[in-house]
Amino acid sequence: DGSLEELKGFELKRRGELKLIKVFQSEVFEHFLKGDTLEEVYQAVGAIANRWLDMLWTKGANFEDEELMEFISESSVMSKSAEEYGDRKSCPVTTARRLAQFLGEDLIKDKGL
Repeated sequence: DGSLEELKGFELKRRGELKLIKVFQSEVFEHFLKGDTLEEVYQAVGAIANRWLDMLWTKGANFEDEELMEFISESSVMSKSAEEYGDRKSCPVTTARRLAQFLGEDLIKDKGL
């Protein structure tokens, strides 16, 4: 029927992944269903990959700043306070600690940051 039933190892449904990754994978998957031969499928998927590679190589020159920021920024909520994470390293924890350096330690003392 032209639909994919299950995907494993991809970021489409994961929280915390860059929108760029999710949109890229979504577009690639749609194009896997196009073409009557393997070569046609590779051409369709390759065109999508090249478009997104161009965006990276040009550092988003063809995108509005706001749109570019949506693609390359991450949104995450910490369920515990930064202190409760201990020495654990992750993008949200590191970001919280760096924000605290500028805005004060009170900012990261509560959970739900």
